[in-house]
Amino acid sequence: MKKLYKVGIYCRLSVEDAVNSAKAKNYIPSDESVSIENQYEILSKFVMLNGWVEVKTYRDDGYSGGNFQRPGFQEMLEDARSGLINLILVKDLSRLGRDFVEVGRYTDVVFPSLGCRFVSVLDCLDSEGDNTDMLHFRSLMNDYHLKDLSSKIKSVLHAKMKSGQYLGAYAPYGYRKSEDDKHQLVIDEEAAAVVRRIFEMRRSGMAYGKITAALNQDGILSPRWYWAIHYGNGSCKCSKLWAYATVKNILNDAVYTGTLTQNRTGSRSYKDKTLIQKPESEWISHVDAHEAIISPETWDAVQEQNQLAKLRSTDNAIPQPALFTGKLVCADCGHPLVVNRQNQHRKNGTVIKYVSYYCSRYATSGHSVCSWHRISEITLQQLILNEIKAQAKAVTVNEAAVLEKLKKQVSSADTMRQENTRQEIAALRRRVQELEQMTAKLYEDKVSGTITEATFLMLIEKSEQERIQKSDRLDTLLSKAGKVQQELSDLQKWTALIRKYLNLTELDRNTVDELIDRIEVSEATVVDGKRHQNIKIFYRFVGAV
Repeated sequence: MKKLYKVGIYCRLSVEDAVNSAKAKNYIPSDESVSIENQYEILSKFVMLNGWVEVKTYRDDGYSGGNFQRPGFQEMLEDARSGLINLILVKDLSRLGRDFVEVGRYTDVVFPSLGCRFVSVLDCLDSEGDNTDMLHFRSLMNDYHLKDLSSKIKSVLHAKMKSGQYLGAYAPYGYRKSEDDKHQLVIDEEAAAVVRRIFEMRRSGMAYGKITAALNQDGILSPRWYWAIHYGNGSCKCSKLWAYATVKNILNDAVYTGTLTQNRTGSRSYKDKTLIQKPESEWISHVDAHEAIISPETWDAVQEQNQLAKLRSTDNAIPQPALFTGKLVCADCGHPLVVNRQNQHRKNGTVIKYVSYYCSRYATSGHSVCSWHRISEITLQQLILNEIKAQAKAVTVNEAAVLEKLKKQVSSADTMRQENTRQEIAALRRRVQELEQMTAKLYEDKVSGTITEATFLMLIEKSEQERIQKSDRLDTLLSKAGKVQQELSDLQKWTALIRKYLNLTELDRNTVDELIDRIEVSEATVVDGKRHQNIKIFYRFVGAV
């Protein structure tokens, strides 16, 4: 019997091609580039002429050939792993990618290991044919093209930096890009007034946090939101509030004196896009590249303040990881709690060290959002210790009762819904099996001449589409059912784990990591002169008990 090839068509358009495409030049009102559409038309006809079944099309529009973390490409690999497709079809080898090593790894190792045939139409390359000798040579040439293109682009950008042109995607807060020349910065007076105010507050000795609080209390929008409203689409996912780090970065950025410094970051190579910091010797700076917002006198005075602040903190010891770092969450705003260390000097000369935690959002917003949610480490440590021992004792005394309670907690969802899911899974399995048998019967009818080639292609495509739809739904339901079973299995893991800590006398970081997922801390309240604070522990495997 002739093998049934389920084809995944892969189309890619590079960033450079996209710039010159008809879509970019507004020749056609389409959501896709003509190049992508042409690729698909060629490949779809090729599938039909060969009597294969076109299962799915994967498209990466605007992605470089040197980057294999493309959504369409990754989706295609997942479908190949699951058996949804067993033939990958591209227009030419460069559409698959331009990295010689990676292309070779996929064509020689990955695709064969997945049971996938690979065909490149214009290159006349077929992994199941005898014409693969030129594959690696073509791939090497594509890789060289990528390297040469990367080198040329870097040279052009470097030359523009040398000439003093601004190449950032966004203008620094306080500036905007000139309407006449997008590579030139001009002052945005509204934002510049805020920048001058920030520098003046710092010059007077005000701390970063207090400056942040003053901006937030006056309702001044954060730089990201300011840009979105004045130059963007009017919306932004970032916070409208100023943060401590934002103020600090502005006060240390020489761009406000008219000095433009670029080429501070880059990538290791054209194959590795990881962002790295370049040495200062490679930075490209231009004095008086644009109009200054801050005078040299103000800049020097502020830098002196910044330097004094650094000197005051030089005697501080390097902070060590605290017991609950990364585990505490504000119950009101959801932000993590951060550690605070304080030294109390006694009259007898001794020093007592106190450790506490407080809401990071409250701190970074200059105390303008949320509240302290402060809790001391000693108090929290004793509370958690007692809670763990109590849970361990309950499991030791009556494990069956604890498990039953947890099972009710896990399976509190609608029991009828779970039964419906089981019935649907059974029905889907039967239908998928029927469709597979139908496919085999269609091939027999085609070979015997009972049905024509055109009828066969129409019926096989319809059958395959339904099979894919049913299989996807089946996988989703099986995943949900498996998750419920995993949760029930996790209950057994938790009881076995917590039992070990019946005689726990001291809480350490390893115990916290092994047992606890997170701890929610509410704001403290005072009732009848007594302090109350709600603490909710979420254990690993079982959550809140």
